[in-house]
Amino acid sequence: MTKPLWVLIPAAGVGQRMQANSPKQYLSLAGKTILDRSIEIFISHPRIAGVLVGIGENDPYWSDSVWYQHDCVHSFIGGKERSDTVQKGLRYLLNTLDGIQQEVLVHDAARPLLSQAALNRIINHHSEQGALLAMPAKDTVKRQMSDKPLVDATLDRNAIWLAQTPQKFPAHALLEALEKAQAQGISVTDECSAMESVGWHPDLIIGESSNIKITLPEDLLIAEALFSFLMNSNNRCHS
Repeated sequence: MTKPLWVLIPAAGVGQRMQANSPKQYLSLAGKTILDRSIEIFISHPRIAGVLVGIGENDPYWSDSVWYQHDCVHSFIGGKERSDTVQKGLRYLLNTLDGIQQEVLVHDAARPLLSQAALNRIINHHSEQGALLAMPAKDTVKRQMSDKPLVDATLDRNAIWLAQTPQKFPAHALLEALEKAQAQGISVTDECSAMESVGWHPDLIIGESSNIKITLPEDLLIAEALFSFLMNSNNRCHS
């Protein structure tokens, strides 16, 4: 039987683009924090061993989480950048919790609308090169000139996918890729880009349009509407 997976959620950022009084992961979404709702996605899944949450060094909010003392949720102090937090989480996982862990899921703290169906797709997908949820681009994609906000070219949207999370990779390989990218000064914006930098070609697993990342104030409004719609849809299905 396949070994249960750990989920690593980097939540040490401050979310400056949200322009809020607290980090965006602690803003409310339908009565719970965004982070709590993101953790909730995984906590009762039979193929999930537990959740690792990377928080800021002086985080005053985490102790109020409904998952703060849950047996399957562990927290650790993250780093300045996302990649720093993920590296620390991987070391914590490999050295403290499960030294023979093979694969890990990394999920954005601000993606609280991941469905169980999408989660199952990536959990059940087997690939030697890792995998990530993503969506094919629908809009026409423009590339900007390097020095000014002018169109340089139109890209073939048939070859463009928009990355989501979770992303799934072998824990040891991901840690090594992140460490190597950092040592070489390579900027990585997600785990997949770190693996690409060492020659991996991860599988693209179809995600969902509703699996949005809350980054800007208007994203929270969209998430509230989507959450309400999804809850009402589920209630109708079970009535």
